[in-house]
Amino acid sequence: MSASKLFVDCINKPKLTLPDRFDTTRRQRRVENRHILKMIIKAILFCGKQCIALRGDHEEMSGMGNPGNFLSLLSILSEHYELLQRHLQAPRDKSAQYMSPQIQNELLSVLSKMILNDILKEIRKAKFFAIMADEATSHNDEQLSLCLRFVDEGKNIREEFIEFVHMDNVSGHSIATAILHSLDEKQLDATHIRPQTYDGAAAMSSENVGVQKRIREVSPLAMYSHCAGHCLNLVIVHSCKIPLVRNTIDKMKEVCLFFNYSPKREGLLKSVISKEVLHAEKRKPLLNLCATRWAERHSAYSHFYASYVYMVYSLEVIAHGLHQDKGYDHAQGNWASKTKQDASGLLASITSFDFILSFVTVYVMLSHLDGISKKLQSSSQDIFQAYEMVTEVSQVYRKLKHDAVVHFGRCYAQAVRMAEKIGTTPDMPRIAKRQIDRSNTPAATPEEYYRLNLAIPFLDHISNEFEQQFTGLSAKCGKLIGLVPTVLMSEDVEPDFEEVVNTYTDDLPSPELFHHELCRWKLYLSDKFDDNLPSSIAETIKICDQAYFPNIYVLLQIAATIPPTSCECERSFSALRRLNTFNRACMGQKRLSALALIHIHYDKELNLDDAVDIFAKLHPRRMDLQSIIFHDE
Repeated sequence: MSASKLFVDCINKPKLTLPDRFDTTRRQRRVENRHILKMIIKAILFCGKQCIALRGDHEEMSGMGNPGNFLSLLSILSEHYELLQRHLQAPRDKSAQYMSPQIQNELLSVLSKMILNDILKEIRKAKFFAIMADEATSHNDEQLSLCLRFVDEGKNIREEFIEFVHMDNVSGHSIATAILHSLDEKQLDATHIRPQTYDGAAAMSSENVGVQKRIREVSPLAMYSHCAGHCLNLVIVHSCKIPLVRNTIDKMKEVCLFFNYSPKREGLLKSVISKEVLHAEKRKPLLNLCATRWAERHSAYSHFYASYVYMVYSLEVIAHGLHQDKGYDHAQGNWASKTKQDASGLLASITSFDFILSFVTVYVMLSHLDGISKKLQSSSQDIFQAYEMVTEVSQVYRKLKHDAVVHFGRCYAQAVRMAEKIGTTPDMPRIAKRQIDRSNTPAATPEEYYRLNLAIPFLDHISNEFEQQFTGLSAKCGKLIGLVPTVLMSEDVEPDFEEVVNTYTDDLPSPELFHHELCRWKLYLSDKFDDNLPSSIAETIKICDQAYFPNIYVLLQIAATIPPTSCECERSFSALRRLNTFNRACMGQKRLSALALIHIHYDKELNLDDAVDIFAKLHPRRMDLQSIIFHDE
């Protein structure tokens, strides 16, 4: 009878049985273990997102020395969470604390793969994607940044960083092999690559041995486009090779280096500015001239222009001991003879009228490129918007050249006012008729001389370079520009889609019905929009119903994936510079890519319970984290 009663009680009251009590205790311990691990993951995520080092001098929380940001953060969190405090001070199993560098790497790998898998899932749904790649050196290691561009389910154009790949060789074959291997590892079909965008280096752009050639062997429709940002920089670099401009820029660099690389000389310049300028604390110091990004170089020109007079005062103090009565710091300082000699030479160079006028001309004429340089860096820009901006700026320079008398006259007047502040009078150099490597065009006045020998040749160079560098961009747009409604519905243009349909026949759902679908698309646009037709691919793809216009949508999707620039790779290198500091130069490649993914995708929300589940399944764990059979409530 007693046995039967116990059996009935086990059925009716299972929570009173000993096995169930053991299961309840184990379940509660499992919940506590998961909570502890989630706190550890949160600490790792915080360090990764904020791009701060996890490890310190030693990997122990007790003892002397710096335990690192990760363990220090856990120590702070433990003051507010008793469960975590017990785990840190008296863990149930000392070999299962889960705070070692090896566990850090495993958790970083889990978190980065969660981010990457979400991105790859969207790319597979999009089917077509573009690749962007660039290479940079970090602590004598060649790192290849791989980024992908695609249209997501919300019809948004996105550019996403995928990973850093360590390169032992930066030949075109090696880089292409690394890209294809990376895509294969991530189960992305390389035949779905449509555009590919790199810089103009031979290893990337060569039609014989470059990366683009190797990629097109795998995906013949992966057309190559030269990064428009690099093209714009080449326009500026090549245009600045005329003698007057080249000499001016060289002198600017020397002046910037002269002040920036000496605390004493820079202190004198800051003192002059503070004494002469109201609200001097808002004035930024001189910037070095960036060799690769025009936006940064334009800022340096702007600072140079604003500080020009005060640089002259500072050089006069150093070279000739002037302005002693104005109370500048270091004005009474003992300057080395070499410093005085350099200051005297720089002072003579930058106070000459040809330097002043050349600098003002370059600063004013190239200011028209500042806006386009910044806009091209946007990841949501499409190639047609880039083409319109390039066309517009090119027209501006043709207009400046046509009206050179008026526009240069303003630059000349501005330079004269600038020269008056330092006591320089307008003049022009002696003309040597037999010289062929200098500006020798005869002129009656200084203004006419510099207009003929400086302004017009400079604008000529810019206009010619625009046409030469952006010819490829025009060719890429010429094939698909008819998809833009403002072009398609224009009475002046009749787009021809035969070549486009023939090129992408295998990608279109029903190419034989394309022209019938195009008629419906035109009717839809004329009924839906009166005057405000979409003027870009990014806007057009938003209003295109994939089910109703399947062929049009595919072509719009391919057009939207063409990257105007490879700036996403450059942004990833900025993250690499913040991440791979000198103190972290020995970091492993997998840990580096994982931390880069977490930091770059800062706003990505991760489910910590999923992270714990993935971590628990990687290996058998000493800490009980999940039930083998049932999910914990």
